[in-house]
Amino acid sequence: MRTVPPHQHHRTHAPVAQGLRAACLVATVLSVAPLARAQTGPVVPASHIPPAVQLEVRALAREFDSALIADCAPEKCVSKGCAYIDHVAVDQPRTASLPGLASTTSEAGPGSVPPQEYLTEAVCQFAFEKSVGDKDVRALQRRLAQRLSKAWLKVSVVPEQLEPVPATLRESPPDKPPPPPPPDTTDDADKKPEPPAPWTFDVAVRELWSQLLPHFAWMIAVVLATLAALVLIWGGRRLGKESVEEKLVAAQLADGSAGAAGSAGTNGNGAAAADAALAAENAKSAADAAADAAFVKEQERLWTERITNADPHDGTVLPLFREWLRAGEFDLLAKAVFVFGDKVSQAISGDAELAMKKMEFAEHLKNVEEAELPPPSEFFRRLNHHAVSSLLLSQDDVQIYRSLVEEFGSQGILRLTEALGPHYGALMLAMVPLDAQRGAVQIMTAESRVAFADTLLASTRISREETAYLFDVLRAAKSGTELPAPPAKNVRGVVDRGREIDAAGALSALLSRIDPAARALLFQRALQRFGGSLPQWYENIVYGDMLTKLRDDLKNDIVLDVEVGALAAWLSVQDPVWAETFAHTLPTSVQSALEASRASSASYEHLQLVRQGQHELATAMKKQAARGRLSFQGLLG
Repeated sequence: MRTVPPHQHHRTHAPVAQGLRAACLVATVLSVAPLARAQTGPVVPASHIPPAVQLEVRALAREFDSALIADCAPEKCVSKGCAYIDHVAVDQPRTASLPGLASTTSEAGPGSVPPQEYLTEAVCQFAFEKSVGDKDVRALQRRLAQRLSKAWLKVSVVPEQLEPVPATLRESPPDKPPPPPPPDTTDDADKKPEPPAPWTFDVAVRELWSQLLPHFAWMIAVVLATLAALVLIWGGRRLGKESVEEKLVAAQLADGSAGAAGSAGTNGNGAAAADAALAAENAKSAADAAADAAFVKEQERLWTERITNADPHDGTVLPLFREWLRAGEFDLLAKAVFVFGDKVSQAISGDAELAMKKMEFAEHLKNVEEAELPPPSEFFRRLNHHAVSSLLLSQDDVQIYRSLVEEFGSQGILRLTEALGPHYGALMLAMVPLDAQRGAVQIMTAESRVAFADTLLASTRISREETAYLFDVLRAAKSGTELPAPPAKNVRGVVDRGREIDAAGALSALLSRIDPAARALLFQRALQRFGGSLPQWYENIVYGDMLTKLRDDLKNDIVLDVEVGALAAWLSVQDPVWAETFAHTLPTSVQSALEASRASSASYEHLQLVRQGQHELATAMKKQAARGRLSFQGLLG
């Protein structure tokens, strides 16, 4: 422990020369002392080291080991630890109230505070191999001293070079031979043979494997050699042999006499079979051609008589040509012109409403080639099919319903349904085709949507009297006359009767455009009307907000049960903003498939896909409801 004595003032009476010699001696001792200590190593302390200082020395040794490993590879530098050199104990008592007077309390004076020990000086050593250069050693020594010296702690780092290891020490001694086994002193006669191991299936498989393993090489060689021999034998027998196709070609090229002469050889049976097959094929082709010619001749005679005797204002023959013109079936109509002549043009001469179609057909006739038109047999077959379809379309009720599709747009349908009132207007809306129905709902007022939905939620059937009245309305609207008055309502009769209409489809279009609060009130009224339970046909209602309420996993399961094209078509008739938002919630693969399945919404096939998507969504939701994963009553609100 180093103590700092108080400063004392001395007056020296020695000569000046003696003072200078003393100063030089002190400086020499101070400069040589660290070098001597560095060369001989740290000295064992002569006094007790406090435990706190010992802990600091141990912590310093661990820090020195970590720093040495980080800066020098373990195979080049080895730590020799750190040792204590000096420390300082601080015990400064508190001052009294007045200088020179003793303290009146126990808080001041010597021993009033515990002493604190601080490690102030230490030395750390490491050894290095001879391969490390002196410059690197000095740089490492300074670096370690700078890293370890902190605040009042001063650390000296002492390097030491390791002595080289002799080559003899690097060679390991030879292994000692094992001691010989002790001689067996027991008598052979007294030894008992060990019992054989029990014969099990595993033992048998192991022994069989050990017996067959050395022979696997020649066994595989024998198998491969056998296969190669079989392939060579088969190839030798097939090489140069005439195939069946070659026989048929040779039989067709050869004339009768040469074929008869060559039939005596090896190819006689094959050529005869080929001749027989060819003759049968030719006979069948000739019979088919004769049958087609007879069919065409008979159909041409029959349809010529029908067109000649057809009534211009009634019948199914002449309206069929007008239907082709209206539908744009110009190839069939051009074939009819080539077959029947001017009678076709006379059949469509009185329809002024088809003037634009006539101009298009005239341009088509200028550039058409008769060879590109359907053959006569196919033309008459399609003519018969279209005649049956035209007969159905010519019926009065179909014509009236067709006028609703072709002669009324969305605005006209909306005005017609609003003029009929909530009850008959809702029934009329359920009869409208899907594309016109969606257009009418889109431009409808919010009050009309709620009123129509309330009517359709009551029943999915239309009576015979209501159907007759709606057809009378369509006739009046088509002719431009005043709409007839509705029939008297039978209060005492059965209300929910008649044929079933697609009320669920119309409700799906209406409910998607109704405010959620108003929609909840509608279903509350429906629950009261049906005594607290909804009818089963409500499960066919599907609109966008129902899918939004589902969990992601349940929604993905339902969507994956629907064909991609049908789902894309159904989304195309929904609200565009909602459809885009809903599509982004689906998996990436489904989004890509929907993007690739987008098509035009004007074709009949697209409308069929919309109906298919509506039906498949309803079926998938019914399947999940049967499993108990969802409740329609909670989704419809």
